[in-house]
Amino acid sequence: MRVAARIIEQLHHLSLSQALTALNAPSHLHQTHAHLIVSGLASHPFTAARLLACAALSSSISDLPYAKTIFLHTHDPTPFMFNTIIMASSKTLDSITFYVCMLYAGHFPDNFTFPSVIKSSSASPTSLLGTQLHCHVVKFGLERDVFVVNNMIAMYSSFRELGSARKVFDESFSLVDVVSWTTLITGLANSGQIDEARNMFNLMPLKNTVSWNAMISGFARSGRINEARNLFDEMPERDAASWSAMVSGYSKSGMCNEALELFKEMVSGDKMIPNEAALVSAVSACAQLRALEEGQWLHRYIKEKKIWINVTLGTVLLDMYGKCGSISEAARVFKSMPERNVYSWNSMIAGLALNGCGKESLSFFWKMRFVGPSPNAITFIGLLSGCSHSGLINEGQWLFSLMTEVYGIKPQLEHYGCMVDLLGRAGLVKEALDFVETMPMKPHPELWGALVGACRIHGEVELGEELGKRLIGLEPHHGGRYALLSNILAAAQRWDDAAMVRDLVKGRKVLKNPGNSIVET
Repeated sequence: MRVAARIIEQLHHLSLSQALTALNAPSHLHQTHAHLIVSGLASHPFTAARLLACAALSSSISDLPYAKTIFLHTHDPTPFMFNTIIMASSKTLDSITFYVCMLYAGHFPDNFTFPSVIKSSSASPTSLLGTQLHCHVVKFGLERDVFVVNNMIAMYSSFRELGSARKVFDESFSLVDVVSWTTLITGLANSGQIDEARNMFNLMPLKNTVSWNAMISGFARSGRINEARNLFDEMPERDAASWSAMVSGYSKSGMCNEALELFKEMVSGDKMIPNEAALVSAVSACAQLRALEEGQWLHRYIKEKKIWINVTLGTVLLDMYGKCGSISEAARVFKSMPERNVYSWNSMIAGLALNGCGKESLSFFWKMRFVGPSPNAITFIGLLSGCSHSGLINEGQWLFSLMTEVYGIKPQLEHYGCMVDLLGRAGLVKEALDFVETMPMKPHPELWGALVGACRIHGEVELGEELGKRLIGLEPHHGGRYALLSNILAAAQRWDDAAMVRDLVKGRKVLKNPGNSIVET
């Protein structure tokens, strides 16, 4: 009884933030609710409102389904209770339903109501709902509230309606704050209007870290990585998101060495604890570089700092190990993951396939069918690639049929390419050609290139010559296509014809494709 009395006293605290700390476990919520029902206090509007707030908004016991139950069993909910349940439901369109109920109950929405319902409208497929709410904002005279204004700017930005977002901003210019500026700049940057975003950024009277980060991310996404770095270097103060934006920008731009150098600078002397996005980008850079030692160092760092390896970070780690040839380490990461999604399974299957373990990738697939998520199109690309590299012809054909007939996955060009490669490597060149000619889409040049390569390997000179000429017709400025045909003719000792192809390269001034190599130092 004493505990219940203390909890009820805390629920009635004048400060809502203090009242939200009254309950610290779901069981306390249920017990307190039962006590309030038995004692008759559950019908008291203030008590019911505070209990609802705890159930809906408390960080320690938040239980939205239970909060909805409390709300739906409350006779004549107050405006505060409507606002509470609307705020708690703002990630979904449920808040719109409660908003309509609020209007039907005869309550007027206020400046606490609209930020949540406007935020919720972003989950709608179009901006129509948000526009209707904007009309309600004007109708109820709340268009001069800065919190409402900021949410309207964010809503229009989420639908890429930057003209409307800018109009709201301009009409409220006398009251906009740093959040208003940052929201509009972020919307412009996210929609690709990076120069307009930069102009707004330059005009911004007071810049915060979030606005700097938005500009850095925007420049990086637009491929203007040097401008992103210039801004990064100019920042008066950086947080983990700033470093993450820059590391991610380098990694996605293919500047993986720069990404790793910056990440090392970030963590040197423990000056900054990286967030998940920075770690994922750094590990991804290692995967792109096939830099196993750097990847192992990152994995050790994650363990030493006791950073939680969630499904995203675990997946990128096992992907890195697979691409770097350490498939046993990839398997250990996969086994240690407490949660796996389809991307985790796909990365493991692709890693096995890449390392010539076709049969093992099939075994993994069987396990996935029984205990994992449903496979998708990417799953079958990895499986078919593994069959191709391991010469598993029957298994590859069976997988292709399984994909289309059982899982209803429409084959993409990559799937057809894997099948052509599978048949071509096995010397079944004519079967591969028949397969290409029955495709429902136009074959891409790489697919014809795989066929011509198979002809060269298996001595199908006449077919290789025919297809090689067709390939040159498709890509007359691709030097590798001429080299492939020339090699087929030279292997058949047709020296004059091979020389004619080489002369054709000179006559058409076709540039040779430069080779490249990666050496880890």
